[in-house]
Parts: sequence; C-alpha cells; structure tokens
Amino acid sequence: MALLRNHRFRSNEGQQFTGLVAIMLLVGTWVMVAYFINPRGEFPLADDWAYAEAVRSLLRGGGLQLREISTNIIAQIVWGELFCLPFGFSFIALRISTLTLGAVGVSAFYGLLREAGADRGTALFGALMLAFNPFYLVLSYTFMSDVPFTAVALISLYFLARGMRRDSRLEVATGLFLACAALLIRQPGLAIFMAFSLAYLKKSGFRLRNLLFASVSVAFGGFVQVLWDRWMKYRHILPAGHSLQAASVLSPSSYISWHATEPFAAGLIVISVYLGLFLFPLLLFIGPRRWAGLCRSRPLTLATLVFALFASYKLSYWRMPLLPNVLYDLGLGPATLRDAYLLRMRAASTPFWFVVTYVGFVGAVVLIQATFVAIGKAVKPLTPGKPEKRELLVMLLANGLIYLAPVAVLTLTNQAYDRYLLFLVPLGIGIIILVVKDVSPGKPRFPVVLFAIASLVLYSAFSIAGTHDYLSWNRARWEALDNLMTEQRLAALNIDGGYEFNASYHYDPKHGETAGGRSYWWVGGADFLVTFGPVPGFTELRRYPYRRWIPPPRGNILVLRRTAPSGPH
Repeated sequence: MALLRNHRFRSNEGQQFTGLVAIMLLVGTWVMVAYFINPRGEFPLADDWAYAEAVRSLLRGGGLQLREISTNIIAQIVWGELFCLPFGFSFIALRISTLTLGAVGVSAFYGLLREAGADRGTALFGALMLAFNPFYLVLSYTFMSDVPFTAVALISLYFLARGMRRDSRLEVATGLFLACAALLIRQPGLAIFMAFSLAYLKKSGFRLRNLLFASVSVAFGGFVQVLWDRWMKYRHILPAGHSLQAASVLSPSSYISWHATEPFAAGLIVISVYLGLFLFPLLLFIGPRRWAGLCRSRPLTLATLVFALFASYKLSYWRMPLLPNVLYDLGLGPATLRDAYLLRMRAASTPFWFVVTYVGFVGAVVLIQATFVAIGKAVKPLTPGKPEKRELLVMLLANGLIYLAPVAVLTLTNQAYDRYLLFLVPLGIGIIILVVKDVSPGKPRFPVVLFAIASLVLYSAFSIAGTHDYLSWNRARWEALDNLMTEQRLAALNIDGGYEFNASYHYDPKHGETAGGRSYWWVGGADFLVTFGPVPGFTELRRYPYRRWIPPPRGNILVLRRTAPSGPH
C-alpha cells in the first residue's frame, strides 16, 4: 500500500510538473510574440477610448465616468487602473493589462481541456488555437472587453469544472466569484451561472436540495447584474447606450415572426462558418477516423445534410468576411478610417476569401454534426458506475447555446460584430474534444497531424502579421494627426482622423448620423482627412509610410485636404 501511495504521489507530481512546463511554454510563446508585434503607442484602439477615459477619471480622483459604454465593464476598469497606478495613466499600461489577462486565459484554457480529458498534446494544441485566434490575439493588444471577458470566463469555468469533479466547495465558490467578475465585464457572463446550474443538476440529480442550490446560483448572478444597474442609476452615471443590445434581444416582437425564419437561419449559418473556420485546425488534428464515428445516427446525419445544402445555397453568393469589425480585406482591424470603414473603398481579395469561405463551410458542417451529437450525449442519462465527464459537456454546451441565442438575434437585426463570436471558440474546442474522445479509438496518423500543425502555423502567421499591421498603421495614423495639430495648428474639429480620434477629441452623444449632413463620427468641418487611400473631392498633402507583414510590404497613411465644395460627408 505504501508503494502504491508513493507511486501515485510521484505520478501526480510528474503530471503537475509537465502541466507547469506546458503553461510556461504557452506564456513564453505569448511573451515572445508580444515582443515581435510591439504593443507600444499612446493612442486608443476601437472602443477602448471610452473604457480608458473611465480609468483616467478614476486615477485623477474624478470618480467613475462612463460614456458610450454598453457593457458592464467595471471589473475591467478596476483591473486596468491597477496597471496604471505605478506610472500613471497610459494606453500601453492598459494594453499590458489585457495582454496579461490574455496569457492567463490561455493557461486556464489548457487546464480546462485537461479537465475535459484531453491528453497533453491535444490540450496544448487547443490552447495554442485560442492564443492565435485572430480575434483573441488582435484584441489582446487593445483595452476592449472581449479578451478580458473571455479570459475571466475561462478561469471561472476551470474552477467550476474542478470543483464539480472533486466535490470542492471552495473551488466552486471561486468559480462563481470569477463568474461575477466576468459578468461585471460583459452581461453575457450570466450564461456561466445558468450553465453551471444545469451541469450541477446533471451531476447531482434533480433532488429538491440540488434544485434549490442551482436556483440560488442563477439568482445570485441576476442579483449582481441588477445591483450594478441600480447603483449606476443611483449615482447618475448610467450611459445612455447601456444594455441597448440587451433591450433589443429582450423585445421578441421586433424579430419573432415567420418572415424572420430564413434570416435567422442565415444568421446561424454566418456564425457557423466563422466558427468552422476558426476550429478547422482542430478538426484536422482529431482526424477523419473519429469524425466518421459521429455519422452513426441517421437522423443527425440527415439534419446535418439539410444544414449543408441550405448553407451551400446561401454561400454561393456570400463571401467572408460576413460580419463587420475585426476581420476585413487582408488584415485585422477594425480599420476605423473613413475611406475603409464608412465609404468601403478598400476592395477585398476575392480568390482569397473564396477559399476562406469554403474552409469555413467545411468546418461548419462538421461542427454542426458535433453539436447535434453533443446535445444527444448531454441529455442522455448517466450510466451507473461508469466515470463520465458529462457535467462538463453540459456546462460548456449550455454556455455556448445560451451565449449563442442573443448573438444570433443581433445577427438577425444587423447589430452583431464578428468579435462577439470569440467566446464561442474555446467552448467549441472543449465540446469537440469531449464529443470525439469516446467515439472511436486510436489517434490520427502522421500525415493528418502534419496538415493540422501546418494549418495552425498558417492561422497563427496571419493573426500575428495582422496584429502587427494593425498597430503599425495606427502608429502612422496618430503621427499624422499629431503633426496636423502641432505643426499646422489645426483644430481637432476640422480633422476627420477616424473613429478613435474623433471620439477622443469631440465625442458628442447628441451628434447623430445625419446631424447637419455630417459624419456620425463626431466631425465638424472635416476639411482634412486621414485615410488609407485617395478620396474623391480631396487632394493629398502628405503620406506616412508604415511597414506591413501581410503583403504588400509597405503601406501608407494619407493626409488629404478638401478641394471640392464642403457638403455632406
């Protein structure tokens, strides 16, 4: 017995050491990539001008000020403030705060996949897929809420999974506390409480005591959300746009009708193609032998075939990118200059996006089949005496479906951005690993693994290069804007420098899209434009070159001056 206990101790010690090596490898890779991408630059990116302003206000002792913010965000604001305390407010410090959470989130995801029963190689592959997901990587170099929410949610799910497996109240309580933190970044954090309650009931049974605990867990999440809303109203800091999308989702009369059936199905296809594209390396890594095992059920296979036919019809005249914001042309963004984002004057590469759309379609078909199988396994009663991780499958699947529902509605009503799909990526990876683990024995052969690794390398190369280019052209953009205001002494109101510049200098909540014929990006005279390329009615004054890692190797930011008579723009 003593020898057996000693063997188990050494085995656990060896597993912990190997796990630590894997996490060190993930974090080391993350830091090395950050060194090459280079996060420097004292300027906002996308919506983080609003979040950064709240941090700046707290640091100056002006209290919490929220403007143009629809998410809860308070937990992220406090986190960012901690990183600014040593040297004062800095956009670089805020980016480092997000990069730190990004690394922790990837590490927690590795642990979550190990909880799902994945071997070390598969868990490492899945964690690298998340780390180099285009949305996860590029948004880690901003102070946007997408990566902090995803990272904290994954840490929460890791502790909840461990707590249920080990019957540890402390770990479950830690997971629920972190779920509160995720909720206080973004409202969809409520899905974690609901999903955990369903998983807990799956594991423990539908007895009265368990039902009461599950109900209390969900009610606790709702209480935190209501308390935060009430506190903002009490302090008169509730932004006008807070929870507008949630209000849209909770108004079913605006989208529930027979006429919405086809657009809603089309929206699900759009979401599935994105996820199929992002999960494609894992589909190769798992191998065709295991995927063949998913086709045993004729009804599920028939349902998948119906999806494939409808999706192929829709995609015959659609091409990626299918949703606005981060993924565009041949790069990562958002490209928030007027010629690219508003006037749509940058043309996408049609052959490239045809291939990307096709790969996403293939991945979507496999993903739909896996989802059907996962639902069947989740609702199936547990086998007495057989060790299963069904509660983790229920938690990940319920999280995904609950989160997916409002995103699908927002896609239907044209209010969704592609970055909203980020949280579904790690959930999809975990669900697929759980589904195929017991489908058929054996590991994929060498050529298949080689193709999987090659696809992950290509995937990572695009993400790294796109993130580098995003920061590179923004540094050139802000250099041009600084020169316009310092050398030529132009007023900010007379410059259309793109979304972040206009919002930072002259944000006006009453400035609508058509107010006085002006751009809705808070522009006054706008006799000067900062753009990627020429715009009719303007002449070029100066160009600022920047380096690109995605061909062509050099790009330019142009400063333009109006030549045509001023009018609506």
